[in-house]
Amino acid sequence: MKKILITLSMTLLVILQSLAKPLDLTKISLDANWLAHMDFDAMRKSEVGSFIRSSMEKIPEMIDRMNRMKEAYGVDLDNFSYLTMSGSGERDKGIAILQGGLDLDTLLDNPKYRDRLELNLVGKHKVYTSDKGRRPMAFAALKKGIIIGGSDTDYVSEGINLAKGKSNYYKGHDLLQDLILTVDQPGFLFFADLESAKLNNNLDQRAKFMTDKVKVGGIVIGEASGAIRITAVVETINEETSVQMEAMFRGGLAMIDLRKSSDKRLAEVLENYSVRRKANMIWVEIDLSVDAIMEHIQKEMRKSA
Repeated sequence: MKKILITLSMTLLVILQSLAKPLDLTKISLDANWLAHMDFDAMRKSEVGSFIRSSMEKIPEMIDRMNRMKEAYGVDLDNFSYLTMSGSGERDKGIAILQGGLDLDTLLDNPKYRDRLELNLVGKHKVYTSDKGRRPMAFAALKKGIIIGGSDTDYVSEGINLAKGKSNYYKGHDLLQDLILTVDQPGFLFFADLESAKLNNNLDQRAKFMTDKVKVGGIVIGEASGAIRITAVVETINEETSVQMEAMFRGGLAMIDLRKSSDKRLAEVLENYSVRRKANMIWVEIDLSVDAIMEHIQKEMRKSA
């Protein structure tokens, strides 16, 4: 049972990521140096998404967990719409805009959270803040099920303006657009402009380490030619670094390729991959078989019946 729960959960995540809607740049902060986007609506409308959801309904343990999350925390996995996040690279700082899937009244009714939150006002909006966890946080609810999250009330205030179309927003990046175009249906997306982010004096240490090697990098997951395609791009600081990084990518994928001879499931799922480099730019593409993933789910379902 545990195995099939993990299989369904991971497959749901991959399919969900691969079927998201295009990124709306108006939801991204003007000074953002990184962004991430995921849309949940398209997944539920797809044939694959419908199959996974119906499979989950046949597992009482999974449904019980989902119901308990909804009752205790107001989290409804069936009603999430999209999630867009962005930040400047400053440590533990950023903005999140979420639509659907979260009943704030139920969440605030839970003693576990109610006793940790303080109420503030930003204009006419109620903003709840907390500094009792690992990181300070703040959030507010808008109309149409939109939740704005941020590091503090200032970030939430900016997020509110972004959600309402009342703030200057991110203008994009040429490499970001090229990355999106590598798949037919852009889905889960992460993009970071490390060259700009390194100007931030309070940059996250993991990001600071990467600025010595990478200018810009990103990853997108989407449908392409009947497969789930994962595309990653990296622009390094110079060609010498790109040669080293290309060798690292090729080595890792070669090891995976060797495993295919002894791992039938991997051989069925991994359709194709490629690594190409030009000067200090590296592109990596991996295609996963939707049919093989679906077949694996069906096998696990039969085992648990």
